[in-house]
Amino acid sequence: MAPNVSVPMNFGRHLLNSPTHSTLELKTKNGVTVRASSVILSFNSPVIDHMTTTLHLTSVDMEEFSEDAVRYFIDAAYSGESPPISRVLFRDINKLANVFEMSWLATRCVEQFADIAAAIKEPSYEDFFFLFEEAAFVLTNLKSREMVEIAFTKIQSLNGQQDFISRYLENLSYMSCRQLDLIIELAGTKVEFVVKPLTEQLTASLSRRETVVHANCKYLLENCELYFCHQRNIKMFEQIFDVLENITKDSLTETKWTL
Repeated sequence: MAPNVSVPMNFGRHLLNSPTHSTLELKTKNGVTVRASSVILSFNSPVIDHMTTTLHLTSVDMEEFSEDAVRYFIDAAYSGESPPISRVLFRDINKLANVFEMSWLATRCVEQFADIAAAIKEPSYEDFFFLFEEAAFVLTNLKSREMVEIAFTKIQSLNGQQDFISRYLENLSYMSCRQLDLIIELAGTKVEFVVKPLTEQLTASLSRRETVVHANCKYLLENCELYFCHQRNIKMFEQIFDVLENITKDSLTETKWTL
């Protein structure tokens, strides 16, 4: 076990390229190997400490992470600093911090995510998409809702739910159940934000003479509280069921949705 050293600490960036101290190989994406001090990384990461001290490993597989993200991770360990993270690198760095249990860097990632959200002053699909996707990724892979709350608060504060959900659901067939669950949660009682784009997509399917309702469409309809749509917009509620009936009337598969 590494000695009780309080991190983050500035061990000195001048040690970064020292061949004497850089005893640990970190194998990154595309076959690039980066070297670093096993001691400094062990002070910051109990996972790397176990790998090097207990398992006596001299290399660590980081092949799912980009070279730039791994270099940021190393630099943070050496310097105790966490400069602003680009959106391109954010997911890799956040996952690195969590997988290797560099807890202080994981905390900084959440803080930087909150800063990115705070800097968004006008509704923007691209900005909202970044917030939503990163939050969904963290919830799915790291089981944390903290970034979900940050993302939802920002989208809701700019009244961006309806436009965002409408555009996001354009790629409905490629989404996971986790993403669909978060869309339902983001809509809340305003279920019409989900029902409207679904109706438009189903109407387009009807015009193509399709007789099968996509599984993700079924999932949304089965898990949305359609009662709220019935209360808030009876016309839209009736419209989607009319379209569903027309699509499935010639299908052998029985399809039912109820309030």
